[in-house]
Amino acid sequence: MKHNKRILFVCTGNTCRSPMAEGMMRLLLQEQGLHDMEVRSAGVAAYDGTPMSDHAATILKEKGFGEELRSTQLNETLVDWADLILTMTNNHKRHTIQLYPHAVDKVATLKEYVDDKLEAAGKIAEMNSLLTELQLKRALAQPVTDEERARLMTLERELPNQDIADPFGGPVSLYRQCAVEIEEQLHKLVRKLKQGGQQ
Repeated sequence: MKHNKRILFVCTGNTCRSPMAEGMMRLLLQEQGLHDMEVRSAGVAAYDGTPMSDHAATILKEKGFGEELRSTQLNETLVDWADLILTMTNNHKRHTIQLYPHAVDKVATLKEYVDDKLEAAGKIAEMNSLLTELQLKRALAQPVTDEERARLMTLERELPNQDIADPFGGPVSLYRQCAVEIEEQLHKLVRKLKQGGQQ
């Protein structure tokens, strides 16, 4: 039986960026009439049940999203639930892949996933496979070569910045800036999902 397309947004504490992404994405899907998609969010270092930051809640309310979202720690159940896991930064992506290597093919940063530049995509794919290989080596207590370290550093330098900065602790203006950046990526995401159709 085919289920709805399930998207999971991931950040650090699941109180700022990923709940804003979840709320805005739900509004966008409603607006576009895409009712066959489900959206959730989680944090790699979240405490279950923590309320969303006040500034993030304010911004979502202004956009018409009134639901109260509470933080969820990233866990295996959520990882298995999701068809697509979109992280706010490369570190979140790395952390998710380290914890759940079986999910490597469905984890990307939000910016990386919606970016259609093929050259960057090739480097990202190489980076992902190198990271997976290094994780495996570490798990098997095998040494990482200097060449592998050097290649990883080169790829990190050459790749465009895939991170959405954390507004945590900043003024509401910083949250607005962050929300604008996320929303821009979400519009691209919706376009991409519409083009790709439902799997």
